[in-house]
Amino acid sequence: MEYVKKPILMKDYDEIKIYTKKAFENIGSESYRQRLVYRLLNTATVNNQKDFFSSLLRALNSRKDDENVKRLSRKLEWLFPLSPANFEKVAYSIIMGIMAVRGE
Repeated sequence: MEYVKKPILMKDYDEIKIYTKKAFENIGSESYRQRLVYRLLNTATVNNQKDFFSSLLRALNSRKDDENVKRLSRKLEWLFPLSPANFEKVAYSIIMGIMAVRGE
């Protein structure tokens, strides 16, 4: 896969984290989010972008009309494809965003 060099700024990582947090406030239960974070961590650790985004998009698909889900999807679409180094940073921004959601 060829990677297009896109300048990814710290602001982009912060936006990904914020959009992820807001999107996941309305997705699943606390235990669902914990299982998803565990699965995403495992795929991010081995740099498996395909499985990472497959799991993430399945979760987001349940709320595809949510404005925060749309913002996150547009941001990820703009960044994709990611180099391995950028993928790691984006993956951890997403994971931290999910973990920032407070349980009910």
